[in-house]
Amino acid sequence: MDNIYAELGVRTLINGRGVATFYTGTLMPPEVHQAMERASEHYVEIIALQKAVGARLAHYAGTEAALVCSGSADCIAQATAGCIAGTDPDKIGRLPDTTGMKNEVILTQRSVWDRSIALAGAKLVVVESRAELERAINASTAMMEMEYGDERSIRLEDAIAVSKSRGVPFMLDAAVACPPFERLQTLGRLGADLFCVSGGKGLFGPQCSGILFGREDLIEAALRNGSPYEGAICRPMKVGKEEIIGALAVEWSSKRDYRADCQVWEGRLQHIVDALAAVPGVRAQIYYRKIGNEVPYLALSWDERAFQFSAQDCVDALLAGDPPIAVMSDSFREVVQPNAAPFKGLWHPGEPERLLAIASNTLKPGDEKIVARRLSEILTPPAKRARP
Repeated sequence: MDNIYAELGVRTLINGRGVATFYTGTLMPPEVHQAMERASEHYVEIIALQKAVGARLAHYAGTEAALVCSGSADCIAQATAGCIAGTDPDKIGRLPDTTGMKNEVILTQRSVWDRSIALAGAKLVVVESRAELERAINASTAMMEMEYGDERSIRLEDAIAVSKSRGVPFMLDAAVACPPFERLQTLGRLGADLFCVSGGKGLFGPQCSGILFGREDLIEAALRNGSPYEGAICRPMKVGKEEIIGALAVEWSSKRDYRADCQVWEGRLQHIVDALAAVPGVRAQIYYRKIGNEVPYLALSWDERAFQFSAQDCVDALLAGDPPIAVMSDSFREVVQPNAAPFKGLWHPGEPERLLAIASNTLKPGDEKIVARRLSEILTPPAKRARP
């Protein structure tokens, strides 16, 4: 009865979907809970707190400054507003009206995240090659933005180099780049003027937190275009003292052993692999993603026609059970490679065939036993299959 969600009539679930916002991101460790509780016991001036915490966070990425926002989407919005309006109170107060300002933001592709850019009144300009990027930059260009890992049309290094040579701030969306924790230093060395990571995913911080790293002047501009400044376009994206302190989970994460974590997470998935070995026709394989949330995942596949059971049927059955189990279906984007795995012996050559995937780092101890049992019940021959 200590489950507050049960009191509300909301079912908790087993999260095999990963650190997704729809499933509340990650679970914070006791150290982060305690820090946030201590933060809640006093009043503090938010700007002073942001700058003190930002200085601590910047150290871990090797950047000039950092800013805690309410999430990576907010980081992108505040970065955009800062690059357009700077710290000019008149311009800040006029956003999203960007008349007379630099207001074009160059992208290498459209995505759902570009709404955070358009929010500030930016005009989106999409380029598909380095040559197009060179031509697109003009007196109205305020910023270039790119998603970490998306190099289908232009290499990241080339995009940064062109932007720098033309004096255009470069913003890198690396929301899901951690773990490994060391990726922060890698990102800091790329030369981007700004980049962001999620605080509530691989860093085990509060779900309502994202960290914007970068040049001191641009971080200051981003801050001035957000909370607590009244009249700023990103004022509604408020981040409280508790989340700002909670973002110092970075310090806790910096002490973790990524390889040891992966070994524990792999062990949970291996329990599921072993259990499903007794189910004829089901293939289960551990793999690692190449970009974003680089932790062990489990690929599941079977002959949908022979089983008379589709991937969506399995997703629905898992969610309908008690407790509900959330997994990833074929609607998610994956990029995988052998070299991403810290334990290469567990890698099977080639990209794994999969109908479903299960993330390991959001499974709580013991969840793997429930998942293995439910999958064994569901993925059986039609005549024997258990229904929820």
